Amino acid sequence: CYHCKLNMQEGDPAVYAERAGYDKLWHPGCFICCTCSELLVDMIYFWKNGNLYCGRHYCDSERPRCAGCDELIFSNEYTLAEGQNWHLKHFCCFDCDCVLAGITYLTVNDNPVCKSCYVKNHAAV
Repeated sequence: CYHCKLNMQEGDPAVYAERAGYDKLWHPGCFICCTCSELLVDMIYFWKNGNLYCGRHYCDSERPRCAGCDELIFSNEYTLAEGQNWHLKHFCCFDCDCVLAGITYLTVNDNPVCKSCYVKNHAAV
């Protein structure tokens, strides 16, 4: 078995993945996503750099995912803020929803807020 490295016994069920090549077989329970361990036997699988992936984690390896909407980001213009990727329109002030991409913001309780909302709602007077 390509995953657990145990010998396949004659008569045991085995999974063959054409994209991985003719020399690899898996026990049905070992045919899993390398990231989340989801069982892939009856699912669409992806093969990349010697690893099996479910659809979600294969896509995550190809494109960033927006922290705001959880969708893949296909645009070349997006922002990296607070350690996460965001569509430009989804990185917004937690108080007023104005777009924060490219402007100065502060964080309050780990939530981004624009300067005017910070002064109005959070700054000590």
